[in-house]
Amino acid sequence: MAFDAVPGGDPRGPWCPKCRRPVADGETSTLMHFAHGSENWHAECARPYWDKLTPALQALSRGFGG
Repeated sequence: MAFDAVPGGDPRGPWCPKCRRPVADGETSTLMHFAHGSENWHAECARPYWDKLTPALQALSRGFGG
């Protein structure tokens, strides 16, 4: 890529791994942490993951008295 030589990476900002578009400043985004590192996703691109995880997290919190 043309921006590989730019110190600090791509000057347009981070790229969403799902839709492969840049995540612009001021745009709603979600920072997701994985075993290999953190990635900045568009909020709507991350929604399917949160829709699956939220019920599981709620069930766990009820199991621990939350």
